[in-house]
Amino acid sequence: MMTLRYAAIVALAAFAPAALASTFSFQGTFTNDTDVQFFTFTLAQDTANVALQTFSYGGGVNGAGQTIPSGGFDTHLSLFMSDGTAMNPGSVGPCAGTPLNADPVTGICGDVYYPTTLSYPGGEWPAGSYIVALSLDANPAVGDLADGFFANAVLGLSSPGNFTCQEGPLGFQGNPPSLPTDSPFCDSASALTVLRTGNWALDIINVDSASEMNSAPEPLTLAQGMIGLATLTALWRRRRAS
Repeated sequence: MMTLRYAAIVALAAFAPAALASTFSFQGTFTNDTDVQFFTFTLAQDTANVALQTFSYGGGVNGAGQTIPSGGFDTHLSLFMSDGTAMNPGSVGPCAGTPLNADPVTGICGDVYYPTTLSYPGGEWPAGSYIVALSLDANPAVGDLADGFFANAVLGLSSPGNFTCQEGPLGFQGNPPSLPTDSPFCDSASALTVLRTGNWALDIINVDSASEMNSAPEPLTLAQGMIGLATLTALWRRRRAS
C-alpha cells in the first residue's frame, strides 16, 4: 500500500506543473516605429508544443476568444534565453502551413507564427524562463538582448522615432513619397505603400506563466530562473494540498 501511495505522489509531482500550461493573450498599441514590447514566459518542466502567434496584421480570434481586427503593422518576434542569449527569431508569414490570416487589403500574411522551420529548440523546450520582444518586422533584434534593435543599433536612430515611411533605402516608399515621411507603420511586407496602425496582439501558447514587461528586462541568471520555477511548483502543490 505504501509503495502504491508513494508511486501516486511521484506521478502527481511529475505532472503537476504541466497542469498549469495555458495560453496567455496580450494586446496593445505602438506609437512609433522604434517601439518594442517585452514579455517573459516560464516553463516549469520540459514542454512540447510551445507556440507564439501575433494577430496584428491579418487579425483573427485570439486565445481569449477576442476578435482582433486586421490592419496593424507587420510584426517580428525576437526570442532570448533567460540570460539574454538570442534564439532563432520569428519572422512574418508565410500563409501556407500556419494558422495566420491574410490581410484583406494586401493579401499577405504579415503576422508571426512560431515555431517556424528555423525555430529553436524545434520540439521540446527545456524548462526555464524565456524573453520575447515584439517589434515591427523592420526593427528586429540584431543579436543578443544587449545588442539592441535595428533602428537604434544599425540606423543610429534615437527612440522614439519613425523610419519606415522615409524615402529610399531606409524606408518603404518610393520617390516622391505618397505618405508623410515622418509617419510610422509604412507596410514593409507589401509592395503597396500602405499606412498600417500601431495595434498589436500576441498569444503565448502552452506555457506555465507569461507576463508583459514595461521595458527591456535585465537578463535573468540561471539560478534566478530555477528559484522562480521552484517557487511556482511549490505554490501549485500547496494550493492542491489545501
